[in-house]
Amino acid sequence: MILVFEMVWTGTHHAPGNSVTVQTIARACPDQRVLVHAEASHLRELQADAALTRHGNVGFQKIELSPHFNFRPQIVSFRRGLTELATMRAALREVPRGEPCLIMLLSATPTAIFAASLLARLSRRPIGVQVGLHGNLNDALGWRPRNPVARAMDLHAALTAGHGGRVRFLVLEHAIRAAMQEGLAAAVPKTDVLPLPVNQREVALWRDVPFCQPLRIGLVGQATEAKGITPFLELARRFRESHPGQVTFHLVGRAPPGSDLARFTPLAEPVSVEHLSREAFQERLSALHYVCLPLSAGYYDLSASGALVDAITWLKPVIATPLPLVRDLFGRYGEIGHLCDDIEAMHVTVGRILADMDASRYTRQIAALRQARAARLPERLALDYAGIIQTGFPFLSARR
Repeated sequence: MILVFEMVWTGTHHAPGNSVTVQTIARACPDQRVLVHAEASHLRELQADAALTRHGNVGFQKIELSPHFNFRPQIVSFRRGLTELATMRAALREVPRGEPCLIMLLSATPTAIFAASLLARLSRRPIGVQVGLHGNLNDALGWRPRNPVARAMDLHAALTAGHGGRVRFLVLEHAIRAAMQEGLAAAVPKTDVLPLPVNQREVALWRDVPFCQPLRIGLVGQATEAKGITPFLELARRFRESHPGQVTFHLVGRAPPGSDLARFTPLAEPVSVEHLSREAFQERLSALHYVCLPLSAGYYDLSASGALVDAITWLKPVIATPLPLVRDLFGRYGEIGHLCDDIEAMHVTVGRILADMDASRYTRQIAALRQARAARLPERLALDYAGIIQTGFPFLSARR
């Protein structure tokens, strides 16, 4: 049996990604019962996805999350850890006696990793632990608690501990695993790569957008500095003045709470701090010609880009800075857009696109993106995940 846990997020947070990840697991392990444990509002989001619920081997179980440090997985909270331990222990009691089991953490606090590791080592049955790592992987290289007990239980400690050989980690890009060599080398041998699958519901919504002016260029997601909102706004300001009516810039997302909304005036539409519905998000994204990714080094060295996955899903060529995760995709699938050495080169690139309006090149970029999208469909990634299970947790695949 595979016990899947989401003990960090509620509601819509990470719901699309969690859904396609569970779909991939279910396809890869059709003879295993896959039981998803999550808070009630998150379960409702998952169960609303027919692509997930149609898998007959997937079940759902409501759990209560700890009230301590909600949505702050980097904090070492022993009270939250006790809740996580009790939740996983209760789930294991429902597994038939002696049946091998995999505990899969879709998101994880450090204490959840140690709690799952403890349960695996103390059990008489074969138990493995798989931990999905997202942007929180950056916390492993940041500030660490001074309290020696908390320091021994933080994310850096959880990633570099031995765990009796029962724990393996899962990252979303090959470039992230490579970046772990610096600072987290001890975790690399027990780290596998499973790219974040594309959302099949959104694949079906794709529509062709005529390649004509005004070109529509968008920044996707929350307008943070890590995503490059400041250079994006400067790009919009300059082209609004130099090429009026030829190109428009859009935020497909929202501004962080407390933002000065006046700075977003170069964009084509007003910006809000309110959550954007998925339907509105899809409508705005589908209308774009390009997704702009002025990503800065640092955070995205150890984190996947949801905006990049959205660009692949919706077949939107990118205008991007050359971070490793972006360069890796260009190397694997060819020209999926325009790779720019720096922000100034991004300005030059947009000007060149407007001057040339090369429709055939744009079509070739979409074709390259289509290959990248095909490689990230759940049915394709299920083959990779089956190999990860066979190699990392052979007791589970042997039983199947």
